[in-house]
Amino acid sequence: MPSLFNSAKDLAKGVRLAADTVVYAGHTVSRYYKGGKNGVCLVCNNLQPHGHEDTFGRPSAAWNQISDPAQAARRKELASVPTLVLEEIPTKKVLESRETDPKTGLPKNDCRYCRLLCDIFDAYFVDEWMNWITETKNGMPIKIGLMIQEGKPLVVNCWNFTYDKWFQNARVDLEIYMDPMPPSPIPGAPTMGPTGRRAVDVRSEECMRFIKESIWECCNRHPGCAMQPDGFAPTRLIYVGGGKDALKLCDNILPEQNISWAALSHCWGGGKPLSLTKDALNSLKERINFSELPATFQDAVTVTQELGLTYVWIDSLCIVQDDKTDWEKEAARMGAVYSQAFIVISGASSPNPSTPYLRPREEEWLPKRFDFSVSPGVNIPITVRQRHLLAAALDQGLLEPPFTSSWATLKKVGPLYGRGWCFQESFLAPRIINFAPGAIIYECKTHRKSEDQLPPYPCTTPGTLGEVTPLEQWHMIVKSYTSRQLTFIKDKLPAIAGAATEMPQAAMSRYLAGLWSESLLLDLLWQVMPGRAHTPLMTKEHEENAPTWSWASMNWGVTWNSLQSPQLLAAVVDAQVTVEGANPYGQVSGGTVKLRGRIKHCRLAADYHKNEHDVYYVKPNGSHSRKQHFRTDGALVAGTIPGQSGTFACRSRLSVSGNAMETAATFFCIAKGSWMKCDHVGLILGMSPKHLGLMERVGSISNVPKDWYDTGEDVTVTIV
Repeated sequence: MPSLFNSAKDLAKGVRLAADTVVYAGHTVSRYYKGGKNGVCLVCNNLQPHGHEDTFGRPSAAWNQISDPAQAARRKELASVPTLVLEEIPTKKVLESRETDPKTGLPKNDCRYCRLLCDIFDAYFVDEWMNWITETKNGMPIKIGLMIQEGKPLVVNCWNFTYDKWFQNARVDLEIYMDPMPPSPIPGAPTMGPTGRRAVDVRSEECMRFIKESIWECCNRHPGCAMQPDGFAPTRLIYVGGGKDALKLCDNILPEQNISWAALSHCWGGGKPLSLTKDALNSLKERINFSELPATFQDAVTVTQELGLTYVWIDSLCIVQDDKTDWEKEAARMGAVYSQAFIVISGASSPNPSTPYLRPREEEWLPKRFDFSVSPGVNIPITVRQRHLLAAALDQGLLEPPFTSSWATLKKVGPLYGRGWCFQESFLAPRIINFAPGAIIYECKTHRKSEDQLPPYPCTTPGTLGEVTPLEQWHMIVKSYTSRQLTFIKDKLPAIAGAATEMPQAAMSRYLAGLWSESLLLDLLWQVMPGRAHTPLMTKEHEENAPTWSWASMNWGVTWNSLQSPQLLAAVVDAQVTVEGANPYGQVSGGTVKLRGRIKHCRLAADYHKNEHDVYYVKPNGSHSRKQHFRTDGALVAGTIPGQSGTFACRSRLSVSGNAMETAATFFCIAKGSWMKCDHVGLILGMSPKHLGLMERVGSISNVPKDWYDTGEDVTVTIV
């Protein structure tokens, strides 16, 4: 009986899905048929959320996961707000609003809304380095997205309009609004809601008032932000309570004093700011000359004093820089320094210590004005400005907690957010003031608000969009962290050690070069993000600081595929790492994992010019299996062993581009997923060129057919 009932339910679902599909298709056809007659652009929908089949005025599936009943009102609010998200609009289509059809002599797309977008792009993306029109005509993959919601500024996502040296797929978000907003909607105008003012100078009284009011509200009205002293105190702090002429370094601070401090997060920028050394220790304890401090340090002192705090922690002045033992000890305590600070001051707009963040705002962050014709002879002023935060998904409403896909992928705008060390400093902060290039952004455990934003503010309470397992949390942390850069390769693991010590896994699992013993098999399934398959991602320095099975061996971003209820098909026999120094979460010089499972010997073919990387195996009758694509760990080479014939796959350690090759490799199966027949996942292994008889990781692979596993052999392998 239950099976019949379930079958009936599945049938009903199928019927509803088919009906919804028919209705959706009908709306699409209707819009295309009526669009030309009604003057509605099929590219931009006249920058309105209405009349499009993708318009939603109801919550998405994410809202059904909301655990907090108090969010019901927000759910209802979102359900009543017409919203339209249009993704991946080619700029070629937008540009047609300026072009003439040679056959008819008429505009290819006579849309004044698309022409407005063209005017905006001219103002932001035409300079001596970049011209969006030229890039469009040259067939470059630049595109836009539109996020249109009643009551909110119109957001334009601009993909690949600028060059990002790290991922090469930079996104810039612009917001369109009217200032001042009219009392009622203007017929023919784009859908635009009100927004807040952005200060021209960060040193202004209104900016400091915004910071103080945000902190007061947090301390007095946010129960979730209350801090409980845990007996920790930093080894050293800078005393600022006596004014700028009485600064000094303090040490031997007793935990029972229950003092509060601010902590600075800043870019070293390749330079060497005023630092604590063994020789300077005693003199800095006597007095720190304010005028000798670099600009970012002076700003940190100023902000700390404005907030009424007595101490500030700055890494270069509170850690002895020429004492390896002290550096390792203090680096291990850094997680507690930032997580127990009363507030973290983030100098996000400063690329180096000599550039202050308390300064006039740069012109690119100031609003630009455009005239828009709503009807013949009638123009209205449109205001556009660059967003300081990349816009999260609109169907999340006012919920932007950590450990969502947007949290892990959307980068904040500013030099600091590209630096590896600064990830954990902001991640661990109970409260943080971000002096971002575009605005001051205040974040705490309850919400996030910026100086140029109107309430209500996004909720940042973890779990409001569904619980995320510690395994998924760590994978998102590593994904976000590895998208950043480090000056020194040896800092790859130390720079995330503070975040690792705060994870739930730290209490029940061994930390293994960025992976956890309790989830080691699934942690091993990391894969390199696209974009660098043709270049070596493991340099000689990386090899000396992490084993190949650790994501820390890669000079590139990594991520994980989501596996639904994976069935593990391998076992960990042993796992060891060699830790350098006193911090068990810090730098390593190598490590091994010994795994028992099933392998399939195969052939690896790589053509880096075509961006193709495949594996296949030779059947007993001499025929080849179907080729399977895999995600390579950067450029690979064909290695050899003296006295043995044939070649084997291994990672390239040289700074040269990869070439086409074919060589021997091994598929090691780790787990079985839950989709169709191509559902096995695992690693592609080669032989280590340094450790005779041991293997190294050269890639990861998913969607492997069942016959690879069925015809494999059970072995124990050791990976270095």
